[in-house]
Amino acid sequence: MIWLASIWAMGTIFTAFGFGLGGIIAWGIRGLKKNTDTVLCLCAGLILGLLSFEVAPEAIELGNWFTFNGGFLAGVLLFNFLHGFFRFHVVREKGGKKRVAFYTGVMLLIGISIHNIPIGISLGAVQDTSLSRSILQIILLHNIPEGMIVFTPLLVAGVRKRTLLIFSMLVSLPVAGGAYVGSKLGMDYPLLWSTFISLSIGMIYMVTVKEILIESIHEATSKQIFILTLLGFGLIGAYFALV
Repeated sequence: MIWLASIWAMGTIFTAFGFGLGGIIAWGIRGLKKNTDTVLCLCAGLILGLLSFEVAPEAIELGNWFTFNGGFLAGVLLFNFLHGFFRFHVVREKGGKKRVAFYTGVMLLIGISIHNIPIGISLGAVQDTSLSRSILQIILLHNIPEGMIVFTPLLVAGVRKRTLLIFSMLVSLPVAGGAYVGSKLGMDYPLLWSTFISLSIGMIYMVTVKEILIESIHEATSKQIFILTLLGFGLIGAYFALV
């Protein structure tokens, strides 16, 4: 029980630290907020790269194309439900961009939090093996770009530092919860965990396309959007190639 509690704590700390470090990096480039669409298009490329190079292969490896497609569709439907539930009717007026940015950041936070559940499960499932240290290192590195991705639109929206700290803690809690479930169930249900991950992919993908790229069309040309998104995609690819 002592080691299990330690796994919960370490998973939470490593997640929050990596996520917060990504937020610090995003805060460091906050001066770019004067060109909101440039920042958000770059952010969209980072998100799509993260899904393509890291999250989607993980989901398919755990399950199969059926669980991936089914979970992805469930994520799309969940996004549409939350989109209607929050009823964010954004108009092009004063404060409109900030509302879009805040909504985008919150939706990404929810999607990444869901994705962190199976990560915590894998951590709890291998708590008594040497793999636990490797997974903790992966969690730390994995959350740096995710922190950048979530905090970039939130900073554009003008969210305060204290709120960002709270968000860092909230996104780390699913890892602790997942570690507990993993310690009880192990990795005996890979199809279920694959579906969970795929659900988060579908949700994050919809946020990226609908709330970032489509909204950016109003302020930037298709060529600019493509170049900036491709740049972000390439940067995240280079990041994972190096780590």
